[in-house]
Amino acid sequence: MSWASLLLCVAAFACFGFATDEHHHRLTGRRPGAGVRRRWRGAAWCALALALAAAVAARGWAFGPVLWSGAAMFGAGLVFLALNFGPRRAGGVGANRR
Repeated sequence: MSWASLLLCVAAFACFGFATDEHHHRLTGRRPGAGVRRRWRGAAWCALALALAAAVAARGWAFGPVLWSGAAMFGAGLVFLALNFGPRRAGGVGANRR
């Protein structure tokens, strides 16, 4: 369950990344609409809630939230590095910058 919490946190922050205009455009080549952004954010919050439930199931209420906060920080850092320093889609926003 600890791994499930970690993977759900990474997925949640990836969803948060896809909910932003810049990252969504860089990775897909088009801007997301308001409904698309709302669905990505909703999926991200659901994944964070499921990650908390998995962490509590793995370690109990004494250490589950501690595990969850660590997994959330790791997931946020990993996704931040991947979105900002990873490869960009050809023809995306980064390809036209000077």
